[in-house]
Amino acid sequence: MLRRPGFLGTTLLLVRREASAKLASPWFYGVASVVCLTAWAYGTGFVKTFETESVLVTTDPLMGLNVVVVTFLGLVLGLRLSSSIAWEREHRTLDVLIAGPVSFEAVLLAKFLVELCVFAALMGSYFLYLLLAQPLGAGVVGFGSALSAGQMTLCALPTLVLGLLVSAWARTVRGAVVAYLILVGLLGLFEIVLGLLRARPPEELSLGAAYLKEVLEGAATILHPVSAVGGLGDLAEALAAQSPLLASHMLSALALTAAGLILATALLRIRGALA
Repeated sequence: MLRRPGFLGTTLLLVRREASAKLASPWFYGVASVVCLTAWAYGTGFVKTFETESVLVTTDPLMGLNVVVVTFLGLVLGLRLSSSIAWEREHRTLDVLIAGPVSFEAVLLAKFLVELCVFAALMGSYFLYLLLAQPLGAGVVGFGSALSAGQMTLCALPTLVLGLLVSAWARTVRGAVVAYLILVGLLGLFEIVLGLLRARPPEELSLGAAYLKEVLEGAATILHPVSAVGGLGDLAEALAAQSPLLASHMLSALALTAAGLILATALLRIRGALA
């Protein structure tokens, strides 16, 4: 007698089906190549800068590269997730899954887990390249570098969840992509402007700039904890200060990710499967 798989079984079936397809797609190898080329360009420039000078490097030379790679992958995978459920809805395949029956929760969780698998595979290929190519010289890449970048990926998870939220709401892929880009652009602009104002000494700010800084600082107390781009802003601040990520930053990113998944599930149930 055949027994219908439960929530975990259906989720794993969806993950296995989509992960195998995405990991074998030309898109995956294209993005992995871009990441490795970025690492090569960064490493080559770093070596050429110091090859004629005796300079003691006291900071992590890979920190800037790690921030760039994690930020790039977080934004790109969030963009992919923004079209994931919207594509299923637009092509009526979500109706088939729900009638299967597969729950909305299983569909949404599977989409998120698949992109996590892709994220992990891309980061793995990035570190494999560093270990094999050693663009910054022997002894630079090690367990500490891998652990540092692994912690940084937690700050990119809310960006992925933002893509899910947009996709759960949108009726079409085009609408989902446009909404995601607008939200990321506005949130990113907020973080950039506030960061630039914070970096300037108070005596160098004009009256208008000082007033704008106060307004943005007040808004940041409310917006930053719930901003999907706030974690990427934390990465930029850590890079500017050449300091490791705080545990509070990572915990906040995990909490925001969990809350976003719950909200995306509720939104998907409200919007339903029909386009």
